[in-house]
Amino acid sequence: MRAEDLPPDAPGHYQQSHPHPYYIPEKLPLSSRVEIDEDLTATISDATFQLGRIDGISPTVDFSPVLYTSLLRLEAVETAEIEGADVEMDEVYAYHTRQKSGSSGRVSRDLQEVLNAERALSDGFDAIKQGESISVELLKSLHETLLDGVRNEGDVVGEWRDDDVHIPSPRPGQSPFVPPPADHVSELMDSLEAYIQMDGEYHSLVDLAITHYQLETIHPCSDGNGRLGRILIVLQLHKAGYLSEPYLYPSAYFNRNKQEYVETMRAVSEEGQWRDWIAFFIKGIEEQAKDSYERTFELLELRREYEAQYPNQKTSHKLARELFELPYFTADNITDRFDVSRQTAYNAIEELESDGIVIEVTGKQRNREYKAIDVFDILERPVQR
Repeated sequence: MRAEDLPPDAPGHYQQSHPHPYYIPEKLPLSSRVEIDEDLTATISDATFQLGRIDGISPTVDFSPVLYTSLLRLEAVETAEIEGADVEMDEVYAYHTRQKSGSSGRVSRDLQEVLNAERALSDGFDAIKQGESISVELLKSLHETLLDGVRNEGDVVGEWRDDDVHIPSPRPGQSPFVPPPADHVSELMDSLEAYIQMDGEYHSLVDLAITHYQLETIHPCSDGNGRLGRILIVLQLHKAGYLSEPYLYPSAYFNRNKQEYVETMRAVSEEGQWRDWIAFFIKGIEEQAKDSYERTFELLELRREYEAQYPNQKTSHKLARELFELPYFTADNITDRFDVSRQTAYNAIEELESDGIVIEVTGKQRNREYKAIDVFDILERPVQR
């Protein structure tokens, strides 16, 4: 689209450059009012209901810390996958299990990206819980964590970019989207920070859609913008009172709707189509909150099944009931957790293997590792739409 073709209600303008013009969004707050119609109000209501359900049930389960660790790791895997990483959930659990025993071994670049995303989300959430505001400095710190050990040559880490970036279009033949030049980034990010800290102008979920669009359009970093923006979603949901812990993993929605994600944001920039973007974004929050609730409920039901199936105090029975806190483990983990001999630990594991509850995953004769089949099936299955 040519610069002169932008409609008056587009929330920004093109600045000529070669070979493609820069798009410079207006600073927040928006100069034109976003209209919230009846359908959008219903979408907001549905998302609010689903967020209330997940934040209501999750703290009541007695494996709540493990639950939010699992959901946090799901988010880390999904957000890295959007950027091209290929990592399974059990690889993340395997790393943490081995790290506890001092033998984590070599870490691939893809896995490092996931671990960085996990740490950045955890650090950011903890900072907000402790009263820190969502600020430019916090975002820069999280960006530094995201790119720790995985930066590309020339990347600026922990600071805003000092060069231009180009975002390829998913649509063949369409020119790339070019965010504002580097010398505009600080001013635009400062206005975004101020808008977030003043709690915006609309319903908090609408403001969340607006601020996510703004961050991704500014594209303040040379790399890691998407990962940073998706972390910000979870931090803002906590700040707005929707999440007591990171029980939501929004990246899965954007991952399975990549083209619509990019195109609806571009339609905001070039056509002022806020309604479609906001509806798409909030629908994602609703779907992911619903999915988190359903996974949590299934884990709770599975826990009850195991409690009924393994009622006594044999080590194997105790292990079955502990799989929700220890879904990936070694025999040494069992000896330490239950204060039993290695032989007792192996006997317990073998019983659960024969029952189809756990499976050995390394194929080795020594230093064997096991995972809880049903628990990982619930955690790793595709979203039910």
